[in-house]
Amino acid sequence: MIELQVRQLGHWYGSTRVFRDVTFSLRQGDILGCVGRNGSGKSTLLRILAGLLVPLQGTVIVQWQGIRSDDPHWRRSRCGYAAPSLHLYEELTVDEQIEFHCACRNYSMTDPTIAELTASAGLEQFRRRYIAELSSGMLQRLKLILAFIGLPPLVILDEPTATLDATGIGILSRWIEQVRSQTIIVIATNVATELPWCSHIFNLETRHFSQQESNCCARIDQE
Repeated sequence: MIELQVRQLGHWYGSTRVFRDVTFSLRQGDILGCVGRNGSGKSTLLRILAGLLVPLQGTVIVQWQGIRSDDPHWRRSRCGYAAPSLHLYEELTVDEQIEFHCACRNYSMTDPTIAELTASAGLEQFRRRYIAELSSGMLQRLKLILAFIGLPPLVILDEPTATLDATGIGILSRWIEQVRSQTIIVIATNVATELPWCSHIFNLETRHFSQQESNCCARIDQE
């Protein structure tokens, strides 16, 4: 069983507080949608969850395969992450970027999820194309492939449908449905059509949390 526990989380930049006292717990199969206006802290929260940013207050704990850790470096190496701020190496081909990602994560290039995700994303014909030559939509599909490769215990998606067309959104929806029972997914979004994917919604601006299951609670105080 995979568990994610966030306790009394707070962060600020200089004298500007982004959020404080964020507390929630998620279990395997949960999908949390983080919503709120621009600047409310959605991306900052997701970067902390992914282990890319160390919070100035509070802890994030992940339990997986008998290991319970609050180490952001451990979490980062076991988390799938896609975001607008994530930059790929433009001088690499699609295949080379996937190979580099797998080497960093100790994944085998024979992992069946690689071929499955690449084919379903429609990137087979682009595998030898340089990243710099991809359209914004195809680049986003590649970022999502990297997030789902190896089926990590925690998948963090910041504005996942940005630049995707209707076909790409449909592909992502199918991926989420296929893996949701085997992982925890956290999505930052202001897109209404993405909310039905989520089992829980947390609004960072209004501090309102809604849930469909009883195993998750959250609270934020920005006053």
